[in-house]
Amino acid sequence: MRDDTVLRADVYRPGGSGPWPVLLSRLPYGKQMALAIAVLDPLAAARRGFMVVLRDTRGRFASEGEWDPFTYEESDG
Repeated sequence: MRDDTVLRADVYRPGGSGPWPVLLSRLPYGKQMALAIAVLDPLAAARRGFMVVLRDTRGRFASEGEWDPFTYEESDG
């Protein structure tokens, strides 16, 4: 990010060359949590031709920074 905070994500890509439409999920509950994957199955979406990005929000789980709900959501998106 512009303030040097590292936000970590898992990225799922379809086979072949892009460009592909992108589905982005940002949750404060952990990108590997069953809730996130139940709502959006990244492997199924990638098989259908979408790139999927599941990201931990700032200050939560694998992402750096301090979690302050709704403060950084727009700039981090």
